[in-house]
Amino acid sequence: MLLNDATYVLDEALSKFPKMRALEIELKDPTLSAEDGQKKQEELQTLGNQATSYMQLANETLEMMKLFTNALSDAFTMPEIVSRLASMLNYNLETLAGKRAAAELNVENREKYHFRPIQLLSDLVEIYLNLDGSDVFVEAVAADGRSFKIEVLDRVTTILSSRKQKDPADMARWEQLKARFKVAKATLDQAELDLGDVPPEFEDPIMGDLMRDPVLLPSKHIVDRSTIVQHLLSDPKDPFTRQPMTVDDAVPQPDLKAKIEQWREEKMQEARNKLAAAAVEAEAMDTTED
Repeated sequence: MLLNDATYVLDEALSKFPKMRALEIELKDPTLSAEDGQKKQEELQTLGNQATSYMQLANETLEMMKLFTNALSDAFTMPEIVSRLASMLNYNLETLAGKRAAAELNVENREKYHFRPIQLLSDLVEIYLNLDGSDVFVEAVAADGRSFKIEVLDRVTTILSSRKQKDPADMARWEQLKARFKVAKATLDQAELDLGDVPPEFEDPIMGDLMRDPVLLPSKHIVDRSTIVQHLLSDPKDPFTRQPMTVDDAVPQPDLKAKIEQWREEKMQEARNKLAAAAVEAEAMDTTED
């Protein structure tokens, strides 16, 4: 799967550069013995060869992802895919534009390794923009508790604008998308406070969170479709009985899905109303102070 390939090769490639940078610094130590210097030089060479191979694959894979997310955007916003895609994009964006990126990725002769961090940032942003028509994608990006950070998005804007890496129209779209991410994040945070205890019949028994697309397994247990799809990728058995099964054996539960959607939308609307009321109150206070 393209997403799995992109996740793997980017992680393998980008994880090499901090180690290489540390070795480059150590090799400049005048007190380093010739023997230790030789060992570190060999280690640097090995890491460099690995980084070059993975970086070439990463560049090619991102090119394919740009093409496919542009032509087949719906395929990348399916429930079993979208959260993993959002996490992958956010994680690599933070790796390339986070606070430690400049120090950890600043290896010498980057072109030698086919490592073009500004181009990588531009490619990742293009993938985000290819999917900006999907509210599901926007919510998935904002819901990523591991790597989604507003300050990283702002840093990406600064980097790409200063390097004139993307045209003004794309940068304007990126700013609009960032604003939607911020609204989605605020709404999700408020909704999480308001959700309280999820009704047991709405909760995925494996992941422990709210189901979005419940399906009935041969074992008669109900789980979210994304959960069983991920499970079957590595283990083609019913997780409860260990009997062989495929994703086709998972039976949709449309009535339960409708109930979950109604309950969730009510909670989300409550969150939106609270945020809107808070904004009005804040504006009124500003007016009073003036």
